Amino acid sequence: MELQWFIGTVGAVLVLLLLLLAWQIRRSGRLHEQLRSISEKQHQQAKRLTEVDAQLHELRTGSIGVGDRVKQLTVQLEELKQQQRELAEMEPESKLYSKAVKLFQNGAGIEEVMQECELPRAEAELLFNLHGKAS
Repeated sequence: MELQWFIGTVGAVLVLLLLLLAWQIRRSGRLHEQLRSISEKQHQQAKRLTEVDAQLHELRTGSIGVGDRVKQLTVQLEELKQQQRELAEMEPESKLYSKAVKLFQNGAGIEEVMQECELPRAEAELLFNLHGKAS
């Protein structure tokens, strides 16, 4: 009877070990599937990171180009301001003519421009003919 009990016990232990082994195999399969899923997600994230890095590089390159262009335009603007100052400092007669043109464009008459700018009638009429009728 002891032999039967021993065989029965060994059989029960074997059944339990087989059940435990089956459970471990099943669990291992699930873990393997989770690992594969994580690996695939990691691969997708790495691919996306590469794409974002390329886009960032494009943005950096573009912003550097824009910055260089802004610098160029700033230099050109300063040159234009300097030219404008130089023009403004030119002979006083040209200032009077500029003032006369502005007055004509704002609707002033020949007599008013002659008095304001101290211009002879012929010059005032010439400026009026050139600029007064445009407005």
